[in-house]
Amino acid sequence: MAKAVITQLPAHDDHPGMEITWAADCRLVFNRGVSFAQAWLDNPRSGWLWAAMIAERDHLPRAIERRAFEVGFLSRIHQRLCSPRCGVEPLRDVTLSL
Repeated sequence: MAKAVITQLPAHDDHPGMEITWAADCRLVFNRGVSFAQAWLDNPRSGWLWAAMIAERDHLPRAIERRAFEVGFLSRIHQRLCSPRCGVEPLRDVTLSL
């Protein structure tokens, strides 16, 4: 069995970060997903969220890399949506297990 590799999602927008354990080293593509989501959030004319994610994700060759990109991308969007700074009640805490 391959050694587990831990990826860190830092806290952002007053929302906590988390750790994710992968069967392979997916830190670079996970971080790329987080960065790409932040770029989408920072640009008010970035187009449709789903289209941006799919277009970038589909450049990755392996399924585990595509999944890591998606998790990083959507985790960063989740942090923004659940941020107390968004002016809405944050979602209840949910335990994430992958």
